[in-house]
Amino acid sequence: MTALPPPEAPPHSVSDDVAMPLLAHIRELRQRLLRAALFWLLATLIAVVASEWIILWLVRPLQDIELVALSPTEAPVMYFQVALVAGLAVALPYILYQIYAFIRPGLRPEERKIFVWGIPLALLLFLAGALFTVEVLVGLSMPVLLSFLGDVVRPIYSLENYLHFVSTLLVWMGLIFQTPLVVYAVARIGWVTPAQLSKARRPVWFLAALAAAVVTPTTDPITMLLVTAPFVVLYEIGVLLARVATRQRN
Repeated sequence: MTALPPPEAPPHSVSDDVAMPLLAHIRELRQRLLRAALFWLLATLIAVVASEWIILWLVRPLQDIELVALSPTEAPVMYFQVALVAGLAVALPYILYQIYAFIRPGLRPEERKIFVWGIPLALLLFLAGALFTVEVLVGLSMPVLLSFLGDVVRPIYSLENYLHFVSTLLVWMGLIFQTPLVVYAVARIGWVTPAQLSKARRPVWFLAALAAAVVTPTTDPITMLLVTAPFVVLYEIGVLLARVATRQRN
């Protein structure tokens, strides 16, 4: 009696090999995003307690200038918006860690090192930019702004408009303070050389002045100068770091 041949295996599909890891990656991404969102929510709930203190710190440069709420909901809305942003600031290191942990398997060892030291340094630089904005930039620019038509108008600011003014400056200055890190990174990768950065110095300064005119909520020259000057200094620091990055590459 002839033995029956074994049943044929189902046809192999390449998509089966791809689908399962893809689904696993999607599940992992969903879990990490959920953890990040929950941590942000928890940080926001904690920040609610400090929201009034944060607002008092942000309005301190106004000194004796009166702040008003133009609608019944303006004050509570701004209170919780500040808590939400403060919660994001507190949760940002954890959120960035979850992003890094997700992409880490696809990174080379050298790229992992850049992420490990680059993320904390970027957060510290952003914090430095925020502190510079509130403690220096706003404090120096407000007297100049108040001097315009001082004999004609009595300044009374809306809480929402003032916080929008400060937050706009804060975000842009936080990004501007990333300049040394960005210059170092592109030099370390090999996209630019210190000689090219030095040669581009004057055009970069000119573009920085134009950018300051665009990103600042006001058009007075003092505020524009206070935004441009830190960028110029930070760019020069970046040029020095580019030389270090070039030596490290070689």
